[in-house]
Amino acid sequence: MKSLFFFLTLWTFLPLFAGYAPDNVQTALTKMYPSAKGIAWSQDEEYYVADFMMNGFDTKVWFNTDAEWVMKQTDWETLDEVPAAVFNAFAASQFSDGVVQNVVWVQFPKWQPIVAIQVGRPNVQIKYQILFTPNGEVLRQQNITYAYNTLGASTFL
Repeated sequence: MKSLFFFLTLWTFLPLFAGYAPDNVQTALTKMYPSAKGIAWSQDEEYYVADFMMNGFDTKVWFNTDAEWVMKQTDWETLDEVPAAVFNAFAASQFSDGVVQNVVWVQFPKWQPIVAIQVGRPNVQIKYQILFTPNGEVLRQQNITYAYNTLGASTFL
């Protein structure tokens, strides 16, 4: 009976701890994106991540513990939004015959943006990630078949 009471109490208070970000971080997000609604908060290493829809795209914004913006990702999903130079570079790459699984526009306060394209190979369980500059230069390509959180803090920050 005591354990049942404990679990019911824990279950009741669990939502209070899920999706938490300190007030200074929430204020910083509101200043940057005053129209952001339906914000879901999470943590990626020591960073607070706000996840919300903006202009029809899933958007994630990373803040450090000092409420400084460090990264933003816009999930484009397809190649429709990428700069022409990136589209052309991808079309000319060894991965052009693959299946595009995700396209993300990654922005930083002090670095140039990056386009991250995840592509799978037909009929095999292999997935690659190619990172492009906006002018189509390949920064890195790697097999991410067994990787976790390939667009998180450990990759970029």
